[in-house]
Amino acid sequence: MKKLFTLIGFIFLLGTFYALAQETTIEPEKYPYYKDKYEYTLELPFDQVWESAIKSIEEINCQIISKHSKQDDNGLYKGKLESDFCIFAVGDTAWQNFKYYAMEPPFIRGGVWVSGRFQYKIIVKEEENGSTYIRIIGEVSGFETHVTDKVHFFKSNGFKETMFIERIKKNLGLSYEIKEG
Repeated sequence: MKKLFTLIGFIFLLGTFYALAQETTIEPEKYPYYKDKYEYTLELPFDQVWESAIKSIEEINCQIISKHSKQDDNGLYKGKLESDFCIFAVGDTAWQNFKYYAMEPPFIRGGVWVSGRFQYKIIVKEEENGSTYIRIIGEVSGFETHVTDKVHFFKSNGFKETMFIERIKKNLGLSYEIKEG
């Protein structure tokens, strides 16, 4: 009987911890740029948005490692751009910069961060109504050399993705608000 109560208690505690883990809420005041997805619809043709995305990556001195576009069976274009890892901090400034661009970067006691970097993945799709859908996916990472001697990846807080869409808008000559989603 004692084992049964212990088992029930253990299951109850496990359920409680699981429920608490599921309730991770993002504080909007702490991460004002954070969204689940950075997707936008522009009332412009695919070619213009595609070229603007390419130009925007080049303007931030980042290399493009993958660039593919193709036409589907319906004659609509779809493309994907992927940047190389863009270094935004080196040496002593890396940890400080993680606080600006990442959500809860891992604290490593005694860690020495050598670099901070960001990678962009951009999906561009032509819609049937002539508009163009764009989605930006970003990832923050950094190399810690003293304790773990490895690259750590963490979630972006949305600042760089938001600024990237603003750069695309600027390159397109847009000053109006664009539709999200």
